Amino acid sequence: MRICDLHIAPRSLRDAYEVADLAHRMGYRCVAVDNPDPQEAKEYAKPFIEAGIEAYTRVTIESDNWGKALKMIRRASPRYDLVVVKPKSAEVARHAARDPRVALIQLPPGMARYMDKSQARLLREGGAGVEIVLLPLLYGDDPRRSLRGVMIISRRAAAYESMIIVTSGARSRWELWSPAAARALLVSFGVPENIALLALSGYPLSIVSSKRLQG
Repeated sequence: MRICDLHIAPRSLRDAYEVADLAHRMGYRCVAVDNPDPQEAKEYAKPFIEAGIEAYTRVTIESDNWGKALKMIRRASPRYDLVVVKPKSAEVARHAARDPRVALIQLPPGMARYMDKSQARLLREGGAGVEIVLLPLLYGDDPRRSLRGVMIISRRAAAYESMIIVTSGARSRWELWSPAAARALLVSFGVPENIALLALSGYPLSIVSSKRLQG
């Protein structure tokens, strides 16, 4: 079984090598490296490839205006394997979910209310998944609020039959989650065990295979 983390964001080549080494030892076999510069994304992906891990490039687009987001998606899609949108408004969340070039909609804990039946339907139509990043659980002014938001998104996405993709957002080896811990966290939220496993394996693999050639 190939375990994936589709959001690794090393800040240096040294961090990339350290995360790649730990990811290999934890059993990860597929990652996506996030960076606003496509060349740096490719450079930081090399340590993972050397460690025997499939590595893809991704970019995260943040916007509260769909017109601006669409322009960025068009520029990014030929340059990255995966394009991810982090919406700052309902407009962007809805439109991005239907765009075939968008692989994931990254919903931060504070936007849990957008994971509703309408969003789930749009995600299914566009073939995208909802990304749940665990990094906010490690930092922030109110970790309880972050935990509650992640829990709500996870439970609603599972209930509405959306693809859940759990990622670490790790910038260094200290922020990488073990697959067992990430899976156990989802189960503790009330997500069925089989869905929790798919969130780390089958779903991200499906996203990679269907979306990385869209550009």
